[in-house]
Amino acid sequence: MNYISNWFRDIWNIFVNELRLIGRDNGVMLIFCFAGLVYPVLYNFIYHDGVVDDMPVAVVDNSRGSYSRRYVQKFDATRECAIAYDCVSMAEAEELMKEQKVHGILYFPSDFDTRLVRGEQAALSTYADMSTFLYYKNMTIASNLVMLDEVHQIQAEHYAAAGFTGQDAVQLIEPVRYDDARRYNPNISFTMFFIYMALMMILQQVMFYGSSTLAGTLREEGRSFARLEGGNGRGVGRIVLGRGGAYFLIFLFLGVYGAMLIPNLFHMPMHTDWWDMVLFLAFFVADIIFFSFTWSSAITKRETVLVLLLFVSPIAVFLTGFTWPTENIPAFWRMVSYIFPTTFGCRAYMTLSQTGSLLSIAPELRAITIQTVVYYFLASVAVYVENLYISRKES
Repeated sequence: MNYISNWFRDIWNIFVNELRLIGRDNGVMLIFCFAGLVYPVLYNFIYHDGVVDDMPVAVVDNSRGSYSRRYVQKFDATRECAIAYDCVSMAEAEELMKEQKVHGILYFPSDFDTRLVRGEQAALSTYADMSTFLYYKNMTIASNLVMLDEVHQIQAEHYAAAGFTGQDAVQLIEPVRYDDARRYNPNISFTMFFIYMALMMILQQVMFYGSSTLAGTLREEGRSFARLEGGNGRGVGRIVLGRGGAYFLIFLFLGVYGAMLIPNLFHMPMHTDWWDMVLFLAFFVADIIFFSFTWSSAITKRETVLVLLLFVSPIAVFLTGFTWPTENIPAFWRMVSYIFPTTFGCRAYMTLSQTGSLLSIAPELRAITIQTVVYYFLASVAVYVENLYISRKES
């Protein structure tokens, strides 16, 4: 009984001491308060709309035929783009793009209409201002939508000339009818792709850099939190759990703030209930805590964290599958992605936010749980090894 009461008392003392260390370190408090509280708001302000409507586009129509004119009219009618200039040459359109008067160019070659009349394949070219992904997205979506509609209309004209009209022509053009219904992101908003990933990434990076900064500071000053009773391994679990409890208290609050309050403030889709999201955040926060404890054991200087910030962050973002399809990531890098909690956390958060069911994120929760157990074991080993090293150095 005394052992159990002492065990809990040690955890409480370590918990209180860790909170005291965090509160006394201005750098760590700045990371937690500024990055944890301000970044979610800042990112949502920057990417609040997530869409660009009526993007100005210049058209260069060297064909000057009925097909190209009809295409331009439909293109101008899309929500994504608007024809702002009708240019006589590509040089004029390029000059307008350099002056930022347009963000895209629609180019028709001289044989565009001629090829379509002959029943041959015709080609047109689109150019987008790549200063932001949204311009490229608008040009691609608008041109593809108009192209599909034009293909159907041209096919209808050809079938009508061959004697097929009415329902017969419709079945030939579209044998399987389909409706394009975007349930979770009808506007194809960039915010839906980016913000959900960013909110989880902020939690992981803030936890890692905050705890690593504190660990580096203690080691620079010749101190360490890895102090065990006796030196025979007893106390490792108390140190890891006591310190983890302090960060769990802080980051569960930051998680609820960033993952639930901020999306509601900016009217982002959130189809899950409060307790399902809190349960997911409890799993994810425990994972990032032990992940940070494990890797912060290699931090010996406070400044090292800044170097890791620049090096690790882009890799972690890329491996979430946000910027590149997961299926197309090479096997080696897919294995590397399993190191980071955000690889599963970002997918789970986005899926849970849109579907509202914990069953839909069961594979991700399983992976997060396995990561948590592995990193808890590794963090305990790191504390034991550091304590052993300090004890031998002192003796």
